[in-house]
Amino acid sequence: MIMAKFPHSGSSKPIIDGDRVFKATNVKKIHPVFLALAESLSGVGILRFIKIYNDRLCASNLLSDNGKKEPLVETSRTDLVGVELLTDPAFKTVQFFSIVSFKKGNGRKIVAAVAEATPEDWSLVVVMDWSGGFWEKMREEYPRIMIF
Repeated sequence: MIMAKFPHSGSSKPIIDGDRVFKATNVKKIHPVFLALAESLSGVGILRFIKIYNDRLCASNLLSDNGKKEPLVETSRTDLVGVELLTDPAFKTVQFFSIVSFKKGNGRKIVAAVAEATPEDWSLVVVMDWSGGFWEKMREEYPRIMIF
């Protein structure tokens, strides 16, 4: 079990618990930013499953039924709340690759959790904005977010 001490929590606790937060089997070493993102997203109650991969993190209210325990983040579904973050420690970047929410307010909670967990010297990036204004509102609240 991976333990970490986070400055804002003040205590050591298991982050990767295998139940709500887990990692892909090929992940050997987890960057601290991935752990911070997982911990922060676990505070968004509707996100029941969080999985850390080598270069990304996915969180969702539902898992795939293919046996791989993959949090679903599909924009075509109307029953999902989830986010897929592409994370590049070498370039200190967290990209919002996909975010979906059938229930108003959860997208804002997810963005807040990611912004809180991401170090100040890292960039928060949205490469494609098809939201119809959501990301512009988020950039007003979190000026670090860059929209391309």
